[in-house]
Amino acid sequence: MDCDLMVGADVDIVNETAREVYGQLYPRYFTGSQPLDVEGVSFTVSWDVKAAPVFDLTPPSRSEAALRAQLTEGRAGRFSEAELAEHVGALGDSLDGSTFQVRLSLVHVKVDSGDGNPVEEDIAVAVQVQATTSQTGLFSLNPFKATADAPSKVDKIFLDKVVLPNVLDQSRQVLSGITLPAPQIPGLSLSSAVPVIQPQRAVAALNLAEHGIPKPPFPDSWPQSQFFALLSRDAVERIAQTATAYLEGKTFPTSDHKDFLGSSAYYQADISIHNVRCEVVWGDVPTVRVHTSVSGSGSAGIKWVWGSSTDAFFDLHLEPDPTITLSLAMSGTTLKATAVEVSSFGLKLVPTRGDIVSMIVSWVVDALSSTFGDLVGSALRGVEFQVGTFPAIPVDIDPVHLDVTPTDLTLARFGDALALQGTVTVTKR
Repeated sequence: MDCDLMVGADVDIVNETAREVYGQLYPRYFTGSQPLDVEGVSFTVSWDVKAAPVFDLTPPSRSEAALRAQLTEGRAGRFSEAELAEHVGALGDSLDGSTFQVRLSLVHVKVDSGDGNPVEEDIAVAVQVQATTSQTGLFSLNPFKATADAPSKVDKIFLDKVVLPNVLDQSRQVLSGITLPAPQIPGLSLSSAVPVIQPQRAVAALNLAEHGIPKPPFPDSWPQSQFFALLSRDAVERIAQTATAYLEGKTFPTSDHKDFLGSSAYYQADISIHNVRCEVVWGDVPTVRVHTSVSGSGSAGIKWVWGSSTDAFFDLHLEPDPTITLSLAMSGTTLKATAVEVSSFGLKLVPTRGDIVSMIVSWVVDALSSTFGDLVGSALRGVEFQVGTFPAIPVDIDPVHLDVTPTDLTLARFGDALALQGTVTVTKR
């Protein structure tokens, strides 16, 4: 996968939300009337969108001729041929992969001159929309053009002067209330999101910040679930590294004493975790292995029955380095990781000053091995953390306030990515 994070939804989600919005906003939006004078005759032009808008997420094909016509409409002679060619290329690049259509299949148009014989017709309107990313990282939907099927009864001037401009303006008002928040993963710095409109899929593509803004080509195939998020190996590894960073420098102090033939023996030591590093094991459901070094220092000795004492100091470390295996699982909309296995290890003690009295050597080594084995093993097995939450998408067009929330998410491999897949619910807020 060429991106580190891709979050997407299929067209069914979008249209389910569109039906809910339409049902609550109609007729406050989607209807209207406006007077128009044509050659000295006054008309009242009314429009009524009688069916919910349908999003068609198939990217439209754009010929060079169509782009030229769009640039030169009303601007005849404004550009030289070289300038026009440059602008056509720039316009094509800006629209490529980020535009789609919203289809209004049943728009009732009525033209009334007051003579008792109004002209009425049902037409279909297509609104061209571009998905863009704001400076704050939000996706915005920006309608920029409306076209209609050729009418047979209503004169085209009424469509061009009244119906299409008003439908376009109302589309802007409605769609401006839909902003898609950028995914947030704790501890990770992500690039700006790039909108990717694919056949019947709307996708936000992001990278880890150091990888820059995602660029085409983007994948041709996607999970078939309503909602999905794809995480690259680098993203999963970075998430794990961030989430396990708290282990770095974690310390475990311990001490004990014991009587030997009337004398009193002791040991005390501090051990710490360091050099924490992660790797992703790419199975059917990827797991994460966290490798860490564990070392420390301490002292041990014996206070003899006659009052003198013998003390020694030592370094210690676990050998080989412990490895924690983390399983990944979904908890609601949150990806969690839990330690399921810690590799076996032993404790190696190296005297640094003085000699530990032979009669307590085995006791110190056995006690430290047992104590640190339990402490470190227990601490590492208890690792559990959240590695990212996928937020609800708010829809706010007064008086409509909805949340589109991912639900029933599961984990699986999808090509060379970790896929979170599920459905969504649309609820009133």
